[in-house]
Amino acid sequence: MKRIKISGSNALAAIALALGLAAFGTAAVPAATAGAATLGTWLPDPNTGDAAWRNGQAATTNQYDYFVCGGARAPTEKKENFDYAGSGCALLKKGTSFAYAPSGKGIVLYDPAHRTAFYAKGCCAWRGFALTANAGPPPQAVANADLSGVRTMRGVALGMTAAGVQRIYGPANSYDTKGRPGVTTLSYTTMKTKPNEPGAACAQFQSFSFRQDRLIAIELYVAC
Repeated sequence: MKRIKISGSNALAAIALALGLAAFGTAAVPAATAGAATLGTWLPDPNTGDAAWRNGQAATTNQYDYFVCGGARAPTEKKENFDYAGSGCALLKKGTSFAYAPSGKGIVLYDPAHRTAFYAKGCCAWRGFALTANAGPPPQAVANADLSGVRTMRGVALGMTAAGVQRIYGPANSYDTKGRPGVTTLSYTTMKTKPNEPGAACAQFQSFSFRQDRLIAIELYVAC
């Protein structure tokens, strides 16, 4: 996931994000062992971010989305805030904090029974929240939780078909996911302009990745 440049001053938002990164979670960053993979590289990261928008592959939507954990809960942040997509799920606050190169921070929960990871990653002027299936055991101990009830406020959940997601979000063109053979993605964005046109200060980018027509990754990403 990369920082994007959107016209308009956003220095204050970037400063606010930097100050807020430490609040990702309460658990300590696990100590890395020599030669072990870091949590940042272990995460089954969909890594779609704003790329589909930049490549003209994202359909436009008027609605933001956010994660809920079993029960509906209104987010505590405003729509364009970096933490909006995760603020409706208090469960994530119990996750394990971690750092990854070069200067990013995140928080992660793992469900060993369902092999699912739920996490946030962010740096500078972007933040991504993701729920991913088929995640093997982490290389370091992390907080565990039952993630079977995690879905988005609009009703998207792991295991759905592409047609099911489009019934909720609307039509979009599926494309092959870069670096992930056999995986296709549907992407949407609240950004109304093209990459080379003036745009709003922030936007949400919503991506849904599938393997054999089953949803294996949900990413809600905000960048400024």
